[in-house]
Amino acid sequence: MITLETNIHNRPPVSRAEGTPVSGLQSPASRAKGAPVSRAAGTPVSCPPDTPVSSLQSPVSRAEGTPASGLRSPFSQSIGENHDPPYYLLPLPLLFLASCSTLINGNETGSQANFIQYIATYALSLTATYGAILLLLRYAEQLGFIDHPDGVRKIHTVAKPLVGGLGIITGVIIAMLAFVPIEHYIGLVIAIFMIGSIGALDDRKDMSFKIRFAVQSGAAISIMYFGGTTLNSFGNLVGLGVIQTGLLAVPITMFCVLGVINAVNMIDGLDGLAGGTSLVAFSAFGLLAWLNGQPELMLIAIAFVGALAAFLRFNWFPSKLFMGDAGSMTLGFVLAFFAIAVTQKSGSVVSPVAALLVLALPITDTITVMIKRVLKGKSPFHPDKTHLHHILKAMGVNHHKVVIVMIAATVVSSTIAVIGTLLQLPDYAFFSIYLACFTTYFVASYRIKGIYRKLIWLRQQRVFNVELGEILR
Repeated sequence: MITLETNIHNRPPVSRAEGTPVSGLQSPASRAKGAPVSRAAGTPVSCPPDTPVSSLQSPVSRAEGTPASGLRSPFSQSIGENHDPPYYLLPLPLLFLASCSTLINGNETGSQANFIQYIATYALSLTATYGAILLLLRYAEQLGFIDHPDGVRKIHTVAKPLVGGLGIITGVIIAMLAFVPIEHYIGLVIAIFMIGSIGALDDRKDMSFKIRFAVQSGAAISIMYFGGTTLNSFGNLVGLGVIQTGLLAVPITMFCVLGVINAVNMIDGLDGLAGGTSLVAFSAFGLLAWLNGQPELMLIAIAFVGALAAFLRFNWFPSKLFMGDAGSMTLGFVLAFFAIAVTQKSGSVVSPVAALLVLALPITDTITVMIKRVLKGKSPFHPDKTHLHHILKAMGVNHHKVVIVMIAATVVSSTIAVIGTLLQLPDYAFFSIYLACFTTYFVASYRIKGIYRKLIWLRQQRVFNVELGEILR
């Protein structure tokens, strides 16, 4: 996993302006033999795998270039010191809107009951996830769930816990046990435990891709066998009739599920990116399930929204922890499950391509990157830095704005999916919209230099006495 941090390990902070140690800390001249040498702030330092997490320095603000208060690790930072906006409250209007469906049908009591159930599911998942993450943070080092920087592909420079995914799974399962008839979703629960377990093992010690592939395939078989969640139709994509998968339904379902798992895993490269885009996607799938008359699926979606809201409290830039493969693979799997479950129901009002639009960002980015790797004679799974978030970073857009831009793109595509479903757009209309987005993205990926030059020119302009460079940076 790739993330971006500018933290400093085991070194006294140095004044950026003067190049001398900050007052109160030992200078290079007076230090004891073997003591660390002071250096310019912001210089990455590789961290050996055996470096104790408790000895790491607290995160450094990229914007200011100065260390956070104290020389503490991410584990010891007080939760009260984080001044993030109250993201927890954002989903509440959506829950209220969904609960009004019963009120519109003339059942005020049922509407109130729905709203209370939605809020309870959200609150329980959020609280359970938050508590689980706090508990896991305490024992992350002992359990071996630590991501050490490698100085090669990983951009972060301070070791961080990989417990966010386990916290998300814990919160969701607790909420499902409390509010969802779990016997209807045995296959999904088994699959979540399978994916979460192999992801956690991979976080502790890199597992063979063959083992990961086998477990992911087993999880896909679980939802097909126990719940009948199979991709039987792609819809009427070109206006010539519905495209059925027929005898190929099982292998096509497995291929699509594994594809979404790895697509979400691949965009987990910046603080808040995978969590933020997944939160939007689960919100959209919850609304689509509501429109489709699947209240149980909506409750599961709400549980994931609550869990991700709690997780982002720790993962928003600059992050205190990561979700790890246990989190990214689980999110990818469940999003694939939703994409099939809300579109393949008998009499479904949700187009299969509407689900594709909800997941347009990770899927389009992954397909584009893989095609370009193959055209270069490389394996489609060859690691590199050609994903959208890498490109935007290379163009000089800061970490926070890259994440906001990509989450905003997911909001736009998800909104099109929901509004299009409300307007009952045909499958081929949805597919035309997706093809236009995919083509635009693919062509733009080959014109990065030209786009970059245009961006530099825009940064030098002033509009209504406003420096565009400050906005685009």
